[in-house]
Amino acid sequence: MIALTDGSRALGGLNQRRRTARATATCGALTVMLLAGSNAAPATADSVVKVDPVGDNPGGIAVNTSTDTAYVSTIEGIFSVRGGVPGGGRIYQPRDYSSRLAVNSATNKLYASDAQSLAVIDGATNAAAVVSIGATADALAVNEKTNKVYVGTGNGLTVIDGATNTATAVPLTGGVQEIAVNTTTDKTYLRSAGTVKVLDGSGKISPIVGAGGVIDIAVNPKLNKIYVANKDNLMSISGSTDTITRSLGFSSSIYQLAVNSVTDRIYVGTATNSVEGSVRVVDGATMRETANVSTATRVRTIVVNPSNNKIYATMNGRGTAVIDGGDNTSTAVYTGMEPNAAAVNPSSNRVFIANNGSASVAVIDGNLDQPLKNDFNGDGKADILARDASGLLWLYPGNGTGGWLPRVQVGQGWNIMTALVAPGDFNGDGKADVLARDGGGILWLYPGNGSGGWLPRVQVGSGWEGMSAIEAIDFRGDGFADIVARARDGALWVYHGDGKGGWLPRTWAGSGWNGMSEITGAGDFNNDGTSDLVARDSAGTLWLYPSSGYGSWLSRQAIGQGWNVMDSLVGPGDFNGDGRADILARNSAGELWLYAGKGAWAWPTATKVGSGWNGMTAIL
Repeated sequence: MIALTDGSRALGGLNQRRRTARATATCGALTVMLLAGSNAAPATADSVVKVDPVGDNPGGIAVNTSTDTAYVSTIEGIFSVRGGVPGGGRIYQPRDYSSRLAVNSATNKLYASDAQSLAVIDGATNAAAVVSIGATADALAVNEKTNKVYVGTGNGLTVIDGATNTATAVPLTGGVQEIAVNTTTDKTYLRSAGTVKVLDGSGKISPIVGAGGVIDIAVNPKLNKIYVANKDNLMSISGSTDTITRSLGFSSSIYQLAVNSVTDRIYVGTATNSVEGSVRVVDGATMRETANVSTATRVRTIVVNPSNNKIYATMNGRGTAVIDGGDNTSTAVYTGMEPNAAAVNPSSNRVFIANNGSASVAVIDGNLDQPLKNDFNGDGKADILARDASGLLWLYPGNGTGGWLPRVQVGQGWNIMTALVAPGDFNGDGKADVLARDGGGILWLYPGNGSGGWLPRVQVGSGWEGMSAIEAIDFRGDGFADIVARARDGALWVYHGDGKGGWLPRTWAGSGWNGMSEITGAGDFNNDGTSDLVARDSAGTLWLYPSSGYGSWLSRQAIGQGWNVMDSLVGPGDFNGDGRADILARNSAGELWLYAGKGAWAWPTATKVGSGWNGMTAIL
């Protein structure tokens, strides 16, 4: 939050792409109402630990769980990405674009489609052998137990012995578009022209599901079950009898599915009537839907990590949703432009995301939570800072469940500052900082010491007196705190932080913003993995401006009316512990209201959470 002394207010700065706030605030004699249900631990998305450049238009991706190395196909060749250490790069140049990949982690071999052949690449030396399959590969899978490789083509199936590279053709009318291996029974399930057929260990192919527009297959080898989806129906098949045992119809179109082999939960990607999507959760034992997790945009790929019970769904345009399989709460992380493929390593809890639009592969670490933006005292819970009329700065430590610990004075004389903002970790030392503008337009960085205090301040700018609003937002999705500043002429500028306490060149982000009476950094309000900006116009309409993550705004969306009764807005992050970014608003009576975000484009729900807040001149 920023308090501006010229009559313009911009209260509530927040960089939320990699941060989750969990706290509320109280001051002095304020009356604070704790939120019902706040004892549940809030959802926190995993951290993106690195993003490696690869060739243009990355498509297929596969991971070696033993070496923690992912391989991605691009139009410039096949690239490797190491999970925990630097390294990687192009390892193989096929004769034609290779979009199908599979890995045998037991033998450390990578299999890649290559024109009308299959490249067999040694993971240790990158040496390659080529096996002719007589057609372009449309599907590829490996059975690590039998060391067999299955290649689907327009002509049928080719089975390759992983030890000798001997290829055996199995003709099949309609070809093979998808392959799922059941290692428990040594059966292989084939999607062929909208039907499902099974190849047993003796080489015999038998039909299971006839014509019906089958679009995806998932296998649970632990329970010997197969799940098949057509456009609006999910079917459960017994691996023992290869017959349908249960089914569940859907009112919306199904696009993909995945299964957690430990919990036997099925995750079904469906579309809504708008741009939003959802992941439907189905109990495999009863074939009943147990949850519907909304996503900001349509889901493109779903992968499951059974070791930590997390589900990762790449979304159209930007962002990867991270779903907790225990309580179905979700958050999102930004990995790059147009994430379109994903692979999980359950051994390391790392997830590799191929970003088609930015020619990169991001590594998500499931062992690390996103750092909290407002954890000033280092206890792992988000806090609130508030300045009173006498210039005292108070720290209100959050208890992590929507309540408060006793407040602590952490400064005095702050009334000489005309703007305050909490950008998160601005200088890259892992501790929450504060930026403050004084009456002369000088911008100061107050580095947090991680225990509720400050290191010596550092000047990081001058000439900021010309800005009527200053907010914090991770505009480009790179994990570095940026500043959005509105000039007196209504131009909006983004001052990109370099992650080290300095600046990269500023960029222009729009004009006509002087018609907005409030500008607030709202964190990832629509749960798409990128930080958003909220602005209120003179009519009291509240608008959400989603950041695309690469230097522009997406189409704005109205998320509220009647907000002109509020004299300040604050973007605290996840205030009520449900994993969604919220908005706090103070009215002229000093009442503090929580507008709980619901993710996507849904309007927030209002709850009164305090009174007496009109004694504070800044809240951040």
